[in-house]
Amino acid sequence: MTLSLKDLITQALQDVVSALLADVEANKTPSVILTRPKQKEHGDYAVNIAMPLAGLLKQNPRQVAESILAKVQFPDAVESADIAGPGFINIKLKAGGESDIIKDILNQAEAYGCVDNSNSDRVNLEFVSANPTGPMHVGHGRGAVVGDSLANVMKARGYDVHKEYYINDAGTQIGVLANSVWLRMQELQGIDITFPDSAYPGDYIIEIAKEILEPNNFAHFEAMDETSRLKELGTLAVAANMAMIRSDLKQVGIEFDQYFSEKTLHESGKVTQLIEKLETDGLIYTGTLPPPKGKEVKNYNPIEQRLFRTTDFGDDVDRPLMKQDGTATYFAADIAYHADKFERGFKHMIDIWGADHGGYITRVQAAMKALTGLDKQPEVLLVQMVNLTRDGVPFKMSKRAGTFVTLSEVVEEVGKDAVRFNFMTRRIESQFDFDLEAAKAKDAENPVYYVQYAHARIHAVLRKAETEGIALAAINDVDTSLLVSDEANKLIKMLMSYPDMLQTAAERREPYRVATYIMQLAAAFHSFYHKNRVIMDDEALMQARLLLLRSTAQVIKNALSLLGVSAPEAM
Repeated sequence: MTLSLKDLITQALQDVVSALLADVEANKTPSVILTRPKQKEHGDYAVNIAMPLAGLLKQNPRQVAESILAKVQFPDAVESADIAGPGFINIKLKAGGESDIIKDILNQAEAYGCVDNSNSDRVNLEFVSANPTGPMHVGHGRGAVVGDSLANVMKARGYDVHKEYYINDAGTQIGVLANSVWLRMQELQGIDITFPDSAYPGDYIIEIAKEILEPNNFAHFEAMDETSRLKELGTLAVAANMAMIRSDLKQVGIEFDQYFSEKTLHESGKVTQLIEKLETDGLIYTGTLPPPKGKEVKNYNPIEQRLFRTTDFGDDVDRPLMKQDGTATYFAADIAYHADKFERGFKHMIDIWGADHGGYITRVQAAMKALTGLDKQPEVLLVQMVNLTRDGVPFKMSKRAGTFVTLSEVVEEVGKDAVRFNFMTRRIESQFDFDLEAAKAKDAENPVYYVQYAHARIHAVLRKAETEGIALAAINDVDTSLLVSDEANKLIKMLMSYPDMLQTAAERREPYRVATYIMQLAAAFHSFYHKNRVIMDDEALMQARLLLLRSTAQVIKNALSLLGVSAPEAM
């Protein structure tokens, strides 16, 4: 891959640093990091490498900076470099000096901003993992979009990402689901039933009951004993719900590499084997727990339990792995699941959970440290809630779901692109107010429309050039140094920053940065377009500006693709 001008300048400085340290014993060679000065008069790039070198060379930073500038061989695009303050080096480029980046963008196309790192560690990214007891609500949808976008961004920056969905198809909620479906099945036969508050409401339960009865005779289930009936109905209902969840995910363009069933952990004996291993390792003992923190419990009666010594590994209290009836706790199954990830070769795990699971992080990480020796694994990202409104008024609940608005309802109303882009415009730790009418608006206030319109406008200009008989010059034949206007320079700098932005988004697990970047890029394009005529008599300048527009469209398309959003060429 062709090195960018920034990379060439960095390498030139790094070569000098290595030369200056050739005769000096140093544990580590300081790395050159170029930054953009906040004030334009300070140049195009700044670097403070003289400061960390000063101690190693036993000179003051300004002397070191002078030595660097005396030896460095900058690329031709650099006009000058000077020293500021105690030893900062400011670098100024020639007019249009960075403009060749737009050729690199078009030559690299979809690969621009991406890196290939086939030797990277495998990362297990688990997200959504909604209980298979009903359709996905918009809160699940936000976590789904964040997880899928993060996977795309990390893959673009060379991570080997495996997307996984954990199906919670064991436990009491499956029994409640099975009973809810059985009650609706009886109701469909004309039997008078009492639907308890504990059962799952919503018309989707009736839909599942009808779906199960279609190939099966009601008498088949009626003749079964209750335990067998609920077990079979639980399996059938989970399958129906997971089909619905997969359909909901497909609506927003999300597919998983693997769906992992909690039920298989129990059936394979892995949960029991985990507990036995901890017993053998001396990490389980019989004891009692204090009353829950933050709650006043009257007449608290501590009960002896088999407890996992999680406090030895950073937890605030030891945790039970078995219930009073002898069955495993959810925590036991959860750590067995994460231990299974480790056994499958994943030493790096990222889980995306709802914000209400924040108190659960420490105990899982403590358990994983005890089992694998890994520290701070899994890495957990918490996603805050979504508040749905219509013209600022809270949106009513769904009849189909009973207690919440489903993701599919929102997608059907505003479209996949609006859902995915809007979910990415805020940090995940911030609650998000999603207004349905605003998401459908065709104006600059709607972020997805604003960005897609920029892409479509560029293609409109290209179509106009074609209708006027203007042939696009070969990429490498265009003189990009003619792009010297303030708006062109700002747009070019935005395009140059794309790879660094992606790297930051991947490292910090902040895919919202991609959406923020595209909105800023679209704004820079609109500013350029309003102040710089593109179709014009000056052939050389026109070709340079057309090339700039084409490279801008390419980056917008690349970035939107990472968010799972389309880039229309006409609107």
